[in-house]
Amino acid sequence: MAGERQADQLRLLVAELDDELARVARLMGELDHARHALERPEIDTLVVYGAAALLESFYTGMEKALRRIATSLGGMPQGEGWHRDLLASMTLALDGIRPAVLTAATAAAIDPYLAFRHRFRDLYVFDLERAPMLTLLSRATAAQQAFDADVRAFVAELRRWVAALDAQSE
Repeated sequence: MAGERQADQLRLLVAELDDELARVARLMGELDHARHALERPEIDTLVVYGAAALLESFYTGMEKALRRIATSLGGMPQGEGWHRDLLASMTLALDGIRPAVLTAATAAAIDPYLAFRHRFRDLYVFDLERAPMLTLLSRATAAQQAFDADVRAFVAELRRWVAALDAQSE
């Protein structure tokens, strides 16, 4: 009975991760559109704010997936620096609990989006600088692809666990 319950919880986690990955992937076209809009010589504050909001949403979507993993397998970091601690913890294998979710390279690729998210929430829109945003927008596809590949590899491992649990309960 406990194995069936655990398998069901893992199935739910897999479905939630699949959903978050799809939602983050859906943002990619919007991020590309934002990059083109920011490259124009004349832009207004709404374009800057929209691009910044998309970048913030990009990291938030990835972090949602990581939070769900931490909540289900290993626990959420606490305290003021929990966002950074969460990202760092996802590069660690937790013996008997879960494998590492992200490679160090993937964590490094998405870390600038975490930093931007923090700045976006603390700055006025007119204080946002276009050049750093353009850099992030130009690197977003590579960051998303690395994140997607790592989380999909993790999901594949979860599916193996579900299959093993199902085999035990037969």
